[in-house]
Amino acid sequence: MIVFVTSRGHEYTVASMRDGKFGFPTPDVRVVNYEQLSRARRVPRATYIFTDFERLSPWELRVAADLFRALSDAGLCCLNDPARAKCRVELLRALHGEGINPFDVYRAEERPRPERFPVFLRFESDHASPLTELIDTQQELDRALEALRDGGTPLRGVIVVEQCAEPYAQGLWHKWGTFRVGQAISVDHISVDNKWLVKYGDWDKLSDEVVADEHDAVATNRFEVDMRRAFDVAGIDFGRADHAMVRGRTIIYEINTNPNIGRYVPDPKPLRLRTQTIARERLARALEAIDTNGGGRVAIEPTPLLRKCRRWRFGLLPPKRS
Repeated sequence: MIVFVTSRGHEYTVASMRDGKFGFPTPDVRVVNYEQLSRARRVPRATYIFTDFERLSPWELRVAADLFRALSDAGLCCLNDPARAKCRVELLRALHGEGINPFDVYRAEERPRPERFPVFLRFESDHASPLTELIDTQQELDRALEALRDGGTPLRGVIVVEQCAEPYAQGLWHKWGTFRVGQAISVDHISVDNKWLVKYGDWDKLSDEVVADEHDAVATNRFEVDMRRAFDVAGIDFGRADHAMVRGRTIIYEINTNPNIGRYVPDPKPLRLRTQTIARERLARALEAIDTNGGGRVAIEPTPLLRKCRRWRFGLLPPKRS
């Protein structure tokens, strides 16, 4: 059994595996949110995958880290240590520091002066689209930050990201999606669009050339070496990285520890269907490799922090220090 631990309201991301709609056999998958797990005294014997760190408050992240250790101390296999996994800003700065990414990121409330333009603004804690179009100068950036304040948006939680992208083909931009599951790296798909920031991609823009390139990348696991290094820098054992090729090098935009893994819908393009099969079967094998068998339940020895959680709910202020 594999149990995904998510923030409340975000359990839907792995519903395809939980409900048997992944398209290929996977281990038994369950989902529990942090509030439910923090109140448990006995849990199923399983592999636990911790996710959604960017959606947790600092106190909730401490609780998640305590849960990780309580389950690990009980002899359970746990992936994604909340105390070690890097979230967006720390991750992008680390990737920049390691020379993997040529672009940097800044916190908006620090009144940053980026080294390179253009930049854009976004919230640190979600996976939504940017708050602004591309900003070309320091003066424009200062005005944009002031406009957010004037409009009632606090700058805390807003980040300034240096843009780093280049056209994939004539009129097209791209990003790749690659999973890590334990020790396995699996290139999964490409998304293309006619906008520089590719969110979901446009299926209608998948030309024969794009589909052929995607098939080769997935079949050969083209980015395995680069992405293993990126996941290692991130301290993340399970997740999906969004990345692209810019000036001949792999750059990483983000690593999502709770990516939406949709239900299986056979692609009508024959070559893409073969690509889809390779990716899904490989991901299923990777999940099988981290699965925990044996059944039964395991007692959790609560830490002092977890004992406080028995009288507390996620989303509330943390208990006072004793």
